[in-house]
Amino acid sequence: MEKGKATMNKDTLLVVGASGFVGKNIIEQLYEKYRIIAVDKKVDDSFFRSFLDVVSIEADITNLQDIEDIIDLYPPNFVVNLVSIVSAERDLSMFSSLIETNLKVLINLFETLQNKSSLRLFVQFGSAEEYGSLCPVPFRECDREYPDSPYALIKQATTNTTLMLHRNYDFPSMVIRPGNLFGKYQSKDKLIPYLMDKLYHGENIEMTPGKQERDFIYCSDLVVSLDGLLGNYKHAIGKIVNIASGVGISLRSLVESAKSLLDSDSKIKFGALPYRKNEMMHFQCDVGLLKSLIPNYRVTDFKIGLYSYLEFLKRSMED
Repeated sequence: MEKGKATMNKDTLLVVGASGFVGKNIIEQLYEKYRIIAVDKKVDDSFFRSFLDVVSIEADITNLQDIEDIIDLYPPNFVVNLVSIVSAERDLSMFSSLIETNLKVLINLFETLQNKSSLRLFVQFGSAEEYGSLCPVPFRECDREYPDSPYALIKQATTNTTLMLHRNYDFPSMVIRPGNLFGKYQSKDKLIPYLMDKLYHGENIEMTPGKQERDFIYCSDLVVSLDGLLGNYKHAIGKIVNIASGVGISLRSLVESAKSLLDSDSKIKFGALPYRKNEMMHFQCDVGLLKSLIPNYRVTDFKIGLYSYLEFLKRSMED
């Protein structure tokens, strides 16, 4: 099923997995600059009605023929692959579905795109969780990874596969590893939306002691960085690039900042829950490579990002 119209005289950006949190932010911020083809197994019609120049296509993204048909119709200059099952669970039974989705879609895209002369850069979304709890901070792209979950391990596998395809087949690909993303359209079961919702409604929260540090980045900053990498694609090919703030913030500080911002009556019970086994206590990315590729790299102050996200939540509840 195809909806929308593709505008001409712009570089074509194919976003696979476009109805998710990151995909929506990419479309909202870049639709005026690129001719965007948005593909997903389920299209969010209510969102795409605001972006009539974006072609939204429902397709089985694990099916090679479906992907070939789309790419033949809309040969892309840039491709961003967001397809992934996202979970912090440690359940080993997830491996089959993770491999079926993450790796199969990547290989299908490669097989379809490898001989397309229009393609300048293929961007695979990884995760800074690939570094794991044993990797020293700040995480550098050249560090050995120690994934702590099936999700992180499969992400690492797609990273290595993407780089192997570049080395062996001259596939113009790269991997970006975002820090801890938050922002508009994120699912309520993720950490910051969950906490903000609880605090907004004055509900009590049970959590760990909160000494874990995370490298939070507002999603709009990620999109700006992604656009900068597309603009400097010749120097990005073949690389892993961290996109993060470069600053670690404890979860305790996160909750206290959000509680203050909302003037919430919620009671926070720090220490009510234990840390997970192999919990990543220190999570901070080195962003030196990103700054070298995007000289005007900037990042929104964490508290300003939280405030912007809160304003979005308020508008969403009013609609």
